[in-house]
Amino acid sequence: MRIDSGQTCSTKDIQIYQWASGYTGVHVPMYTVQILNEGTKDVFGVRISCGDFASTNLINRLIFRRKDKGVCILKNGGQIKQGEMISFRYSNILPYTLKVLQVEC
Repeated sequence: MRIDSGQTCSTKDIQIYQWASGYTGVHVPMYTVQILNEGTKDVFGVRISCGDFASTNLINRLIFRRKDKGVCILKNGGQIKQGEMISFRYSNILPYTLKVLQVEC
């Protein structure tokens, strides 16, 4: 969390929604992820706990990518506007637990 002009932002401002959404051509489960800035400010530097995240389908690295062991970065660390939603699909045998670790404003 970082203080900016007397206001704060919190990891709670970023909500992650995830659900099963079908299968790949080789019957690997697909999951849809929507990440939404529900706060009152634009944020950046959003880091997400993502375990050993990997996907059998390609995800745009400018949207979501693993940065370090157990840490993924959203929008390459760039700005996420108030109310903005980022969405992507990944495929893996089991879903990953995704949790916001850090956010800056």
